[in-house]
Amino acid sequence: MRASPFLKYRKSFTTGLKASVEYRFNFFLSLAGAVSPVVIQTALWIVLYEGGGEENVLFGFTFTQMIAWTFIAQLVSRLVRTGFEYEVNSDIKSGSLDRYLVKPVSYFGYRLFSFLGDKAAQSLFSCVLLAAAVAVLGTVTGFAVTGRNAALFSVALVLAFVLNFLLFWCVGLAGFWLTEIGFLFEAVRIVIIAASGGIFPLSVFGPEGERILSLLPSRYTIQFPADLLAGRIPES
Repeated sequence: MRASPFLKYRKSFTTGLKASVEYRFNFFLSLAGAVSPVVIQTALWIVLYEGGGEENVLFGFTFTQMIAWTFIAQLVSRLVRTGFEYEVNSDIKSGSLDRYLVKPVSYFGYRLFSFLGDKAAQSLFSCVLLAAAVAVLGTVTGFAVTGRNAALFSVALVLAFVLNFLLFWCVGLAGFWLTEIGFLFEAVRIVIIAASGGIFPLSVFGPEGERILSLLPSRYTIQFPADLLAGRIPES
């Protein structure tokens, strides 16, 4: 019986998983970097909500939903963050791509499964951190997560990994035409984070702005998973 073609990418997944474990300190620093935005935004929302009363609704969020959404969005933003595009650009510039042309493996598949392996280890730790945060939010604000929302969030997060990979894969291929694209990567990253709800909810941009941004695929990398876990998407 012929083996599944996906089995040959298991090694790529394992390589990404090992790299994530070996360089886990980088991920911890990334999570630490998310603390400041959460603190600043929480202080901002407390002021805007006039002390945190649940009777106030801003941009379609109650105070509890906004605080929960802020933490979830920052965590998801750190999780889906890429970095492989620099390696793709390096392979293009150095000519290292030729070594993949003679191997029975797709370069795209190799990068994808390495990326997913890298995110697998990070996600395990983040789930523990997220569960602790939800418990704290539940004690302080009464926020609660249903099993349905948690399950849908898990599925949406995996799809967000793949979608963000595809977005930056397309950006990384610009290395075939441009010489120095490091600044382009960061510029695109900032735009995508803003357009995906990684800084503020898309409703902050107004009804028309939210409608336009909702048409972009970037919305499903941060805003949509965060909305699911925060309970802002009603059951149909």
